[in-house]
Amino acid sequence: MKSKINKYFFKEFAHYFIVVLFSLISIVWIVQAVNFLDLIIEDGHALGIYFSYSLLSLPKIVTRLIPFCFLIAVILTILKLEKDNELIVFWASGLNKIKIVNLIFSISILVMIIQLVMANTLSPLSLNLSRSILKNSTLDVFPSLIKEK
Repeated sequence: MKSKINKYFFKEFAHYFIVVLFSLISIVWIVQAVNFLDLIIEDGHALGIYFSYSLLSLPKIVTRLIPFCFLIAVILTILKLEKDNELIVFWASGLNKIKIVNLIFSISILVMIIQLVMANTLSPLSLNLSRSILKNSTLDVFPSLIKEK
């Protein structure tokens, strides 16, 4: 029975984690993409360079948001279980509170490992690739060559 409770808790946590992560990623990525519009307007790079540069910034955004999304997802999961009186059912069925704490701790270890792998491998590779794409691109827009003064 405890494995079913663990699976249920993990399913609820994963649902909130994914929803919060994707919503925050979309907000931060759109703000970053607007900031990268200078690549087209002032520097004269092509739209393809702009889109690839902004897409390659996603791993950096994800690695920065994972710990915050983990905190929000744990809080939302506990609040949902408390609101639906499911925690009282867990305690009445004989589940210790320390088991839930251990489950949250093991989930946090898993999320930490994922975040460390992304921060140490994927994020530097994507940032290096985006810099090389920007460095090797040519100026495609003629009006950027003509500026005031």
